[in-house]
Amino acid sequence: MIPAVLVALALATAAFVLAPLMRPEPASAPETDADRLVRSREAAYRALRELEMDREAGKIGESDYAVLRGRVEAEAVAVLHRLDALAAGTGARAEPRTETNRDGPS
Repeated sequence: MIPAVLVALALATAAFVLAPLMRPEPASAPETDADRLVRSREAAYRALRELEMDREAGKIGESDYAVLRGRVEAEAVAVLHRLDALAAGTGARAEPRTETNRDGPS
């Protein structure tokens, strides 16, 4: 009788431990245009920070820095305009410029 209790207890414990692994993951919400634009904005800010660090470390020259910074800034501005247009078109409030934006380019 005792071995049957131990087997039942072991099976119950295994079921309890393995149950979370058997559950399907919840489906994530589909990515919206705003999500993609926010990711693009963050990538542009990150690229500007890295570009500045590379210049300070002497990895790139001033002329290359100026050209690359101009390109990345133009991309960032285009993304910001698209975000603003998207917010205006949907009647939604524009996303507030938060912590990430304050760390962005000056």
